[in-house]
Amino acid sequence: MNSQNNNENSNNTDTADKETKPYDNIYSNSNKQPSQTGESAASDDEKGNVQYADRSIRDDINDYKFVKSYKSHGHHKHHHHHHSSKENSDDVLLVQSSRPAKGSSNKIKKKSLSTGNEKYLLEYDELVKSNHPAMGSKEQKKAIREKQKIKKRRFKKWQRVILTIISTILALVLVVSGLLVWFIYNGSKELLDNTNIISAPSNVVVQNGGQYVVYNGQTYEFNKNMTSILCMGIDKSSFDGASDIKGENGQADVLILVAMDTSTGETKLINISRDTMTDVAVYSASGYYVETVNEQICLSYAYGDGKESSCANTVTAVERLFYNIPINSYFALDLDGISALNDAVGGVDVVSPETIGDFKEGESYHLEGQNAEAFVRSRDMESVDANSKRMQRQQVYLDSFMNTVLAQTKNDITTPVSLFNASAPYSCTNLNPSKICYLSQNMLSHNGMNMKMVSVPGELKKGEVYTEFYVNEDELYKLILDTYYKPYNG
Repeated sequence: MNSQNNNENSNNTDTADKETKPYDNIYSNSNKQPSQTGESAASDDEKGNVQYADRSIRDDINDYKFVKSYKSHGHHKHHHHHHSSKENSDDVLLVQSSRPAKGSSNKIKKKSLSTGNEKYLLEYDELVKSNHPAMGSKEQKKAIREKQKIKKRRFKKWQRVILTIISTILALVLVVSGLLVWFIYNGSKELLDNTNIISAPSNVVVQNGGQYVVYNGQTYEFNKNMTSILCMGIDKSSFDGASDIKGENGQADVLILVAMDTSTGETKLINISRDTMTDVAVYSASGYYVETVNEQICLSYAYGDGKESSCANTVTAVERLFYNIPINSYFALDLDGISALNDAVGGVDVVSPETIGDFKEGESYHLEGQNAEAFVRSRDMESVDANSKRMQRQQVYLDSFMNTVLAQTKNDITTPVSLFNASAPYSCTNLNPSKICYLSQNMLSHNGMNMKMVSVPGELKKGEVYTEFYVNEDELYKLILDTYYKPYNG
């Protein structure tokens, strides 16, 4: 009995000692290892190679929580004397068994590990890297945190550089795309601003300001997708008009009205004879309106400043001729600039429709420099139909020139911009970047322009001094209906 009591007292004493500091060294067990006896004893090379296959990180965390709970509720210890010292010892060994002992090798040969061991050690490494409060000493955890902060800072710096570069590129793309969309949108508004009150011959019924007309029993609706650009070739030589006021700013020697259907890409180039008789507004040198006279339309350019006001007066004269059809844009080019514009596209190939100067009828020429200007500008002053023949040559040249421009634009979308810059010293226009962007986009979307060149119908007559061209009103109005209107069946 005494021996038994002594054993029990010894056990109680051990238990009490353990209860004083129950699991203090479980997570800083550098000087303790699980007891190893018999076959379970490990060699120096196998330290820490306990069979962990049946344990996981979650088990260790639960053990840690249990120990923490046990420590924080120390006042309960007197109520748990029924736990045997063996159970407490097993708990300690259970937790300790999942930690490598001090001095164990960090690099463990894969051959000596079972699949379970490999899995556990990977989990263990991850837990250490995650800086779980249950792992390592305070110094180790502090070192790990510092390393993580340095890595995080480095990563953030590298990340910021990459994000800055990507953000800058995206911002540039968005800005360019936004500007292009904005230009195209504004260009369409400016080019399709058809607010004119359109008139018609006396035998045509006009409705809603010319948006609907009835001609020969058929109702027509104005095509709101139409835009018009008046192209002018300016001759700066001085001349005398029908008015007593002398123009000194040149005359519109070439007049071509470009009528484009933006919904289909179909484009009609309407050649207007410079000698066409129509009402022209006369302005004084100081810009005051004087009177309106019926004279050659080419003289309308003279009554202005040789720039914007001259172009505006010519546009007004053409609109009157076309029953106030809206003309949204103009482009006036000094004929001296033809060479520069021609050479900007590398020259133009033509076949001469007549014999004049150095050009022979039916022969092919590659026009460069002054030859291009001579081909477009020359005319026989003694012939009544000299301007009509010159208009034929101009049509040949324009067809070839536009085909060359379209071919180059397909390969290089900046071609229109290059032409615009080449013509700038010799030109005056209200074609702004918005209009140019819209026209270029529209042209490319329809795979170019389906162009057709026609002339205003009429008859040439010899005037008192100059040749005069009188328009056939019925034929002109049919041309207007065919170009700007479409049958209305609503």
